[in-house]
Amino acid sequence: MTTTCSLLVCLALSGCCTQPAMNDSGLMGSWLLLQINRGGKDIDLDHLEGAVREILDQSYRIKPLKGTTITGKYTFDVEAEPKTIDMMVDNGRFEGKTLKGIYRMEGDKLTISFGRPGENRPEAFVSEPGTEYTVAIHKRLE
Repeated sequence: MTTTCSLLVCLALSGCCTQPAMNDSGLMGSWLLLQINRGGKDIDLDHLEGAVREILDQSYRIKPLKGTTITGKYTFDVEAEPKTIDMMVDNGRFEGKTLKGIYRMEGDKLTISFGRPGENRPEAFVSEPGTEYTVAIHKRLE
């Protein structure tokens, strides 16, 4: 009986561990914003010139040289293809909203593509005219 119970407990617990991995330590760190494109057009970085995206354990902040720091929390799935990220925004233009996105890291470059709140998750790292998808390109600072 003890063996059966132990086996059942192990099987029950193993079901908890089959969810996608939610840890990508390479994503954590400081990233300088280089370029933003939305709807097929480059966005003027005036208000975001020199902005740094800091990705912490379960939160993030985007600190421009001038203006308000945007903060929030995120979740991501490293097993999805492409990898997914959901950013829950604490303040600013999208306060209280979730931005569904995808991301990829290539060496010291991080690219994040996301839609407006309530929009579908992008499927590719492109921002074409007539869409509301944003593609942000960053370079690692650390």
